[in-house]
Amino acid sequence: MSHAPTITKGQQIIELLEAYGVDTVFGIPGVHTLELYRGLAASNIQHITPRHEQGAGFMADGYARITAKPGVCFVITGPGLTNIATAMGQALGDSIPMLVISTVNGESTKEQGCLHAMPRQADIIRPLTVASFQLNANDSVTQTITQVFATLDARNGTPLGPVHLQIPLDVIGQLANDETVQMIQQPIEHQQQQTPKGANTLNHIQNAAHVINQHNPIVILAGGGAVNAQDQVKQLALALDAPVVTTINGRGLMANHALSVPASPSLEATRSLLAQAHCVIALGTEMGQTDYDMYVNGNLPPLKNLIRIDISPSAIQAPQQLGIHCDVSQALTHLLPLLTHKLPSVSSGEARAAITRQTAFTQLPRSYQQHHRFLTTLIQTLPEAIIVGDSTQPVYAGNCYFEAPAAKTWFNSATGFGTLGYAVPAAIGAALGRRLQQNNEPIIALTGDGGLQFCLAELATAKDWVLPIIFIVWNNQGYGEIESSMLNVGITPVGVSPKPPKIDALAKAYNIRYTYLTSFEALTSELQKAAKGQSPALLEINEALIMPQIESITPL
Repeated sequence: MSHAPTITKGQQIIELLEAYGVDTVFGIPGVHTLELYRGLAASNIQHITPRHEQGAGFMADGYARITAKPGVCFVITGPGLTNIATAMGQALGDSIPMLVISTVNGESTKEQGCLHAMPRQADIIRPLTVASFQLNANDSVTQTITQVFATLDARNGTPLGPVHLQIPLDVIGQLANDETVQMIQQPIEHQQQQTPKGANTLNHIQNAAHVINQHNPIVILAGGGAVNAQDQVKQLALALDAPVVTTINGRGLMANHALSVPASPSLEATRSLLAQAHCVIALGTEMGQTDYDMYVNGNLPPLKNLIRIDISPSAIQAPQQLGIHCDVSQALTHLLPLLTHKLPSVSSGEARAAITRQTAFTQLPRSYQQHHRFLTTLIQTLPEAIIVGDSTQPVYAGNCYFEAPAAKTWFNSATGFGTLGYAVPAAIGAALGRRLQQNNEPIIALTGDGGLQFCLAELATAKDWVLPIIFIVWNNQGYGEIESSMLNVGITPVGVSPKPPKIDALAKAYNIRYTYLTSFEALTSELQKAAKGQSPALLEINEALIMPQIESITPL
């Protein structure tokens, strides 16, 4: 006997999200999302309220990087969606899974003078997504959500990034279909592909093994798409005696291993290593300008026998020896047993990696070497910390050369989409993700005084949830990196010196522990004090004061 449905489609969406393992959503309630919140209070999903939708998106980004689960956001029609657009662009650039659920004005209104009206809303936001869905009146809610989550799982052969689901206001409050309600009574079983999709993928993997077995020396390039295949990447490197060059989002994959080269492919030493390789294997990296040609000099050498493995079809369409459209973990599972690499090498992989590391460090500008000392001190003091960076000078330096202690412990917005105001909210998302994993080790949010002013209010969100985040503000009285760029090309600096607020007053306003660092030697003890507190702390560093002190200590 069929019973009349008792929940709305908005409530049903909440039940389905929970069935798919969603434990956290980020959003700011509004009149256009009320039906989503009708079901939220009765669920086990925690709701995080940022102070701005852009913050919600960055929090979802940080959460997703730590948990490997999509970050989920609720935003209203119009301004909610446009506010989160920047965060969606950042997630798209770094292939971070994110689900943005918004409403849209109903078809009957025709967008004429409606609250939050945004004509062609989906068309406007679609370029920032890997997929866009709309739940219409006659659509199955369950089928739609199933499609959404299939898109968010790389193991199903789909590129990762933001997915947008919009629901018309005259649909979200409708009573749910009875048959569909019955379908969600049992937990949803996730069905991921165990083998690579595509008739030719396994053949391509076999062809790649043949190429690899015929060449030496080999170099591996590992990007953010390889971070969930850490053990397999290490097995591959050891089997081939191959140095592993990690991109920004791949740092920590080899965590101080003798084969690790945590140096940007933009550095001449790294490019020399690549030029000498007879075969290059690129894993989960788009090989874009911000990783491979940071200084835009076009000197990246031709890569011989290039093999690329990437979940994104667009990443493997450029000319190369062989492109494999596949999740890195899946591909390596099938590739490793096929390797019979016994060719003699002129020099060991460890020796090649060591020379590259040493040379690359000497090629860094002196200021970057100083920043490296600063970053190294952070991680030596708090080895379990995750460093989340903004577009600020120490982060740029670390992107050139820095060894993170593990995968997913170094990420930032200094390249790719290059947004300011990322570090603070992304660190909040990362801390929440760690907490759900029963890990309360600290997160370090490294931002400049300029970037901090993009997201000041999110300090309150960190305080709301008593998160163990150490906010380090690198204060250079403005946009120091942009000023340097202007000077480097002969432009008189203009607009790069916005006066920062009093950071101590900000900390007091948000009731956050504050320290003004006057000595580089005191950095270790101040970090330890902040970490012990298990709650937000703010550490301000005056660049003009600290850099001369680091100068007297370096080189390492």
